[in-house]
Amino acid sequence: MVKGGILLNIKLLKAFITVADTESFSKAAQLLFISQPALSQNMKQLEAHFTADLMKRTSHSFSLTEAGELLYKHAVNLVAMSDLMEKDMKVLRSSFNDTLLVGATSVIGGYAVPCSIFIFKKKHPDATIKLSLGNRRQVLDNLQKDLIDIAIVEGDMPNDNFIVSEIHTEEMVVVATNVEPWTTQRNLSLEDFLTIPLIMREEGSATRWAIERTLNQAGISLQSLNIVMELNSSDSIKAAVEAGHGVSIFPRVAVKKDLYTKTLRPLYIDTLTFSQPIHLVYKRKVHRIIASEFIKLMKSSVNGFC
Repeated sequence: MVKGGILLNIKLLKAFITVADTESFSKAAQLLFISQPALSQNMKQLEAHFTADLMKRTSHSFSLTEAGELLYKHAVNLVAMSDLMEKDMKVLRSSFNDTLLVGATSVIGGYAVPCSIFIFKKKHPDATIKLSLGNRRQVLDNLQKDLIDIAIVEGDMPNDNFIVSEIHTEEMVVVATNVEPWTTQRNLSLEDFLTIPLIMREEGSATRWAIERTLNQAGISLQSLNIVMELNSSDSIKAAVEAGHGVSIFPRVAVKKDLYTKTLRPLYIDTLTFSQPIHLVYKRKVHRIIASEFIKLMKSSVNGFC
């Protein structure tokens, strides 16, 4: 509130309360670590602001006027609310100084979760988030052992020991190197797919689970496939595919750049469509503010999971 060019602020009200409580300008000035003339000027500013005398002062006595008594009552409440606000904001800021430990499966954690963390950091710059990667089994085991606070995993819904939210469904794509015969052949029959060399993720990975689920639904066993390699790294599988050692199946987010630069080429299999759900997983316990805010972001349909 502004009147006559003077901004009414908490510091002025605190000075007024101190003068009223001590009934002495000299004592109040000492407590406030300012000069007595400066304190007198502050009180004149308040009186000018409210266009009312707030104090009756003589050489032998001090008292508040009716306006001063009214201002004192409201000033005490305002200062108390201001102090509580400062305290609560300090607690909030300190809560974001904690470190949030997030675990994610290697594909999603390597390509999508860093984007979500970046968005979260823009809103909460004081937050510290550490991201660790592993396969689905490792990440959920770390969550169970309290080695991480939050898990982001692909695949089947984890058990009831956790709180689980499905936050995304990721399309998966069959990819091959961008050389003959794949430059001209994009559509494969199911029979062709069963014979071509296939490079798979290791057992326990969410990508493998999603592939197996789709095949099982189609009545196809892994033994029917021509699996030539099993690797535990998306990058190593990409390198093997680019070298022409076989085709593989990835979440689209993991090969988005490769498809754009055309180092890899998508293939389409008759009657087969691969996809996998993405889950946000955490324990049934009271969470710190930083964890609650991150969970809220990841569940958001806008600027949550990238």
